Amino acid sequence: MTAQISSAIKRAASRPYLTKTVVQIAKFMTVGVLNTLIDAGTYFILTRGLGLMALPVLAKSIAYVVGMINSFFWNRNWTFKSQTSTWRAAFLFTLTHIVALGINAGVMALSINVLYLPEIIGIGLATISSFVWNFALNKLLVFQS
Repeated sequence: MTAQISSAIKRAASRPYLTKTVVQIAKFMTVGVLNTLIDAGTYFILTRGLGLMALPVLAKSIAYVVGMINSFFWNRNWTFKSQTSTWRAAFLFTLTHIVALGINAGVMALSINVLYLPEIIGIGLATISSFVWNFALNKLLVFQS
């Protein structure tokens, strides 16, 4: 068993691009979890702590933007270690995420309204679709690592 693991590690190490990408995917996922926590935390602070309970959509919008800003900086500096122009990357990052929102909502609508899949399956497919889109575009276009 340990020989198989050792062999797999050696094969992965012989493909530095693949290894780098796997590490970036893990970091990208970690940043995504952090963003989810920041988004939810910000939403609850705004609605419960700062009195925006009557304006939940505004609170959610602000929380989402706070999460996006966090995502931009962590992915730029930690996940992809990008040296690209901050303004160019921020612009492309924003566009990428706007399209990702459309993909996410579209896959959800397709899953539930056309394919009649259970809601949890729709959520999973929507999340996977927007994750793949975001990772690929962030790696290949936004942060060009």
